[in-house]
Amino acid sequence: MKRNYPMFVGVVLLASPLLSGAAQSSPASEGEAPAQRELLQPPKMRVASPITDRLAVNIRFFMPSIATDVRYDASDGTPGTPLTGEGTLGLEDQLKQGAIDLQFRMVDRHRIRAQFYKQTRGGDVVLNQQVRFGDDVYIVNDRVVSKMDLRKLDLAYTYSFLRREKIELSAGLGIHLLQAQGTLDAPARFVSENLDVAGPFATLAFDGTWRFTKRFSLNAQVNYLKGHVDTVRGSYKAWNADVQFRLRPNFTLGAGYSATRFYLDSSEPGDAGLFRFDYKGPQAFIRVSL
Repeated sequence: MKRNYPMFVGVVLLASPLLSGAAQSSPASEGEAPAQRELLQPPKMRVASPITDRLAVNIRFFMPSIATDVRYDASDGTPGTPLTGEGTLGLEDQLKQGAIDLQFRMVDRHRIRAQFYKQTRGGDVVLNQQVRFGDDVYIVNDRVVSKMDLRKLDLAYTYSFLRREKIELSAGLGIHLLQAQGTLDAPARFVSENLDVAGPFATLAFDGTWRFTKRFSLNAQVNYLKGHVDTVRGSYKAWNADVQFRLRPNFTLGAGYSATRFYLDSSEPGDAGLFRFDYKGPQAFIRVSL
């Protein structure tokens, strides 16, 4: 077989300078030369913060002040008496309670936040005014025992449209499952009425984090909804803001403020009334994260 030696020699001579340059730049020839980052790849975020947490559990201690306004109309459309739960019925206007929420980051820019909240209050008063609540009328000097339960499950998905080493902003949707139950009972006259408000609803969700030092970060979450469908008007506003101190890479102390407001006004025959409920106050928490 005939060999083309001149072409072979030319290829070798052309490749020699390239091989020589590669050998000179090889880490092996330089001893302990640092490895370089891949071209066009952003630097990895190494500082532990809410921006880098994959999984986090917040255990909160919450001290909300509460305001409740209720009007429950009769089934024939007769307007009920506007009540303040704390003033008229003697419900507690401040609580000390705990709450737990979970945050899970599926991939770098996608997160899910979940929280369950429960609130139970009771009152026992002697009325100084006549009260119509639903189809029942409570008269002056009636001893009225009341109870109110609130259960709420919040789920929110957000996408981070801005994510850097020190700042993250995201937006998405929240799904909320709410149940509020109230009872009004005059034991001496065997008069009792129940109010039950329940259902799911969706909100717009916004999250933000700013790590302004290596250990400190400022964080905020907002959920918002306002709508009017047929005979029902309603709104939901909830926000939370806190400052976190990263004591250890997986352990954080935090303090902040949280506020939530429900509003529902219905003129639906047989199910008409008004329910306005606010709770807000300071909170402290510990955060365990991965």
